[in-house]
Amino acid sequence: MTKPIALLLALLALDTAAFATWSVVAVDRTTGRVVISSSTCTGNTDDFLKDVQAVVVPGKGVAACQAGVDSATHQNQTLVFEELQRGTDPARIIELLSQDPGFQGRQYGIVDLQGRMAGHSGLTNGFVTQDLHGQAPGTEIFYSIQGNILRSGAVVPHAVKAFLAARGGVTDRVMAAMEAADAAGGDSRCTCQTPAVPPANAAIPCSIRTSLVAYILAADPRDANGPGDEMNSHNNGKYTMYITVSQPNHGPAFAIKPGEDLDPVKTLRMRYDAWLKAHPQFKP
Repeated sequence: MTKPIALLLALLALDTAAFATWSVVAVDRTTGRVVISSSTCTGNTDDFLKDVQAVVVPGKGVAACQAGVDSATHQNQTLVFEELQRGTDPARIIELLSQDPGFQGRQYGIVDLQGRMAGHSGLTNGFVTQDLHGQAPGTEIFYSIQGNILRSGAVVPHAVKAFLAARGGVTDRVMAAMEAADAAGGDSRCTCQTPAVPPANAAIPCSIRTSLVAYILAADPRDANGPGDEMNSHNNGKYTMYITVSQPNHGPAFAIKPGEDLDPVKTLRMRYDAWLKAHPQFKP
């Protein structure tokens, strides 16, 4: 066993926090764009979700690291980040991650710009746990969609169906998949009565709520990796698009506002459409 892998195992054994979610990662080999979007019922901020989950390597690939996350060390994300930079096959990256003692409590979806994909849903993840990946027919678009503690076994298949049926580019497809997962039930723990309890404000409706936070991120080949040490550089770059949603009690910056919806994915769609109108040069 190499020293870096041995160190990874020691660090991961120290910190495993349960974190249920669903996510969509995808790439377009024609444009070089990589995209990740996710939503969860864990009551924290949108930036926290991205921080513990996303791995973004512009011009190389993208990944989601979820379920039992190593929120203190970020060593699983660091390993994925470094291996994607090296051009390692996602299937091989999963093999490297499998040496982690907590592997069966984790979930991964990895796609690179060579059109290679791999996923893993641990045996001890909360039911329903599932990952599916493939290629949109007639395109150079590849995807991996995964989730755990889902309301039903229909969530991920419905997301795949919407991804494949959507018109437009990779970013539009990812947004459509997120909406389909939301409509199919999303995270099984969330309802309109889930804490934080929605405020008595008719201007912010809540017809359904399958999560508490959501985001969508797109990075193009020219985008830079994030600054700082390895614990931060895997997802804090200056990316082409980053749109986030959090609950009203999480502060003013990205919190749901009157006129939006307490279901984060519905509000994410509103903000996504508004962002596209404000950035007509962006080809979704």
